[in-house]
Amino acid sequence: RYRLPALQVTVERERSAPPPVGALTIDPVAFRQVQSPDAYALFRDLGGLELHDQGQGPGYASNVSMRGFTSDHSSDVLLVIDGVPVNLPAHGHVEGYADWNVLMGQSVSSARVLHGNASPLYGDFALAGTVEVFTRADTDRTEARVGGTSFGDARGAMSTGFRRESSGLFVGAEGRRDEGWRQGAGFWLANGLVRGWREALGGRIEGGLSLYATEWDSPGFVSIPQFNQSAFQIPFDATDGGRSRRAVAHGRFARAFANGTTLQTTGWFMASDYSLFLHIPGHAHGGPGTPVQQSGEWDERTGVGGRVEVGRVTGGGDLVLGVSARTDDAAYQHAQTLDRGVVSPELDLDAEYASQAAYLRWRRNAGRLAVDLGARVDRVEHASRSLLRADAERQSSVNTIVQPKVGLAWRASGDWSLIGTSARGFRSPVGIIGDPSREPYIAWSHEVGVRREGRLWNAKLTAFRVDVSNERVFDPITQRSTGAGESTRQGFDGELHLSLPRGIELDLGGNWNHARLSGAYVDAHDDHPHETFEDPTTERATQVEGANRVPGLADYRAHAALVAPIREGLDGTMRLRVVGPHTPIGEPEVRTQPFSILDLGGSLSLGEGRALDVEVTNVLGVRFVELRSSGFVTPGIPRALRVQMRWSDLPF
Repeated sequence: RYRLPALQVTVERERSAPPPVGALTIDPVAFRQVQSPDAYALFRDLGGLELHDQGQGPGYASNVSMRGFTSDHSSDVLLVIDGVPVNLPAHGHVEGYADWNVLMGQSVSSARVLHGNASPLYGDFALAGTVEVFTRADTDRTEARVGGTSFGDARGAMSTGFRRESSGLFVGAEGRRDEGWRQGAGFWLANGLVRGWREALGGRIEGGLSLYATEWDSPGFVSIPQFNQSAFQIPFDATDGGRSRRAVAHGRFARAFANGTTLQTTGWFMASDYSLFLHIPGHAHGGPGTPVQQSGEWDERTGVGGRVEVGRVTGGGDLVLGVSARTDDAAYQHAQTLDRGVVSPELDLDAEYASQAAYLRWRRNAGRLAVDLGARVDRVEHASRSLLRADAERQSSVNTIVQPKVGLAWRASGDWSLIGTSARGFRSPVGIIGDPSREPYIAWSHEVGVRREGRLWNAKLTAFRVDVSNERVFDPITQRSTGAGESTRQGFDGELHLSLPRGIELDLGGNWNHARLSGAYVDAHDDHPHETFEDPTTERATQVEGANRVPGLADYRAHAALVAPIREGLDGTMRLRVVGPHTPIGEPEVRTQPFSILDLGGSLSLGEGRALDVEVTNVLGVRFVELRSSGFVTPGIPRALRVQMRWSDLPF
């Protein structure tokens, strides 16, 4: 007798319907099977996103690049979990700082990547795109997994709960203790989630509490000569590292009425704090020979937000009206430190962020043509006061941004459709916590493409262009920003999924970027003089080739993932990713080398509800650069063995 896996039926949230843009839906089951080392790598391995790992611990957020944006510390990509934004406004390190490690893969019930700013449901920080994640509100089984790596890392996760006709519960937790492949790179991390739902008041009430904590050591950055000599195990300072804590409580009520009207309300509260200590390469600040100085920063904050949305299905189309609001109170400090003790305070800011938004969306299918029209208005206020001076006054600014959104889809024939969007979006700029007068980034995004949705194969190819004004470039190693004026991002995205004979599944994808800064730097520091931009009238332009490239962004990226049954109960897996060259931040004359990484693995069924996963990552032992900036490098992880045991239905 063979027991079929439980089938979970869910109703799609009205607000989650994507606009006609490049969008990728990720199988939630894969989040519980793939052995990616962190949440960033999960989306790289499952969604093909370009990732530049900072390599200084889990709380030191990495870069997720989309649509031609470098996205320092993931600040240009909005991550939303159960309606709660992860990006932090009024942040001193980089505005929109987003630590994706708050996401526990075991808990994911749906995940989707929206490219660009075409959705009227999202405003600040959704410049390059939005990643929407919803976690499970119930489960009818107990699942667990434990694993480790050849570097001595260990991790485990477990979830349980119940599912009834009118209520449900999900409880999950994960823990990780990594030794790290470099000296001084150890850390521990824990995530916990309790979510549930119940039918009440004629609708559905759901909510939960998520907790996150981590503490890490930082191994430091490797110089270019050290990287070229594969000298990765360099001396490090034992006081470098940090800690982070975060708690989020959220609730949602949804109700459908007989006249085709739906009501959805969401509310959330967040509290977090972190401290970070890291030796910053000295020459980037004061020239060669400048002593290396430890930098310390602290951020404590609370935030509250919510959304109310009304939808109506009529003969003339689907209409959605919504309002949302968010407010954050943050205390940020930055100082030169020694052994984590303050030597010289540099910033001590009491900051506030408040945003209110109203949005409208109308969708209609008229034969072969689907129309998606939207508009969004955001009012964003930043305020801060320096506590280092008793006579310092509170500074504040208010910006109101109007964002029209237009999308069209035309079903040409059979499974083929043509799609296109044009939208305006924004994000708050780097450094606004200390200077609220800085203007927000404004971006006009345009996209045209073709897609096929069929039974055996799906495909999508889009061309995009984004024009940005008021931009700033942030250097994640030196922690300095430079006004970059205007820029243009354009290129192509493509995805292909094939269901082949013998149960073989193949995913292919990639993009090509042509991203250029088109205006001279303002308030530039020494490694970004005005003359570094290409200008045929200047001699410097001929000496610094490609100096107007958007730094930190690969020219191209490609990925392939193959799952193939080898015999009954045994599946083989292959993942290949190719990353093109990029110009490092602070090094306009440099181009990095392209590289490709091959991972091979297999999954063996050990009986009902049990499986063993074995994987060798970076099989060829390629030496590659995860991140390069201002003459320093975060090296990529060498060859590693990963082993994981999974239980999908424990008997308790």
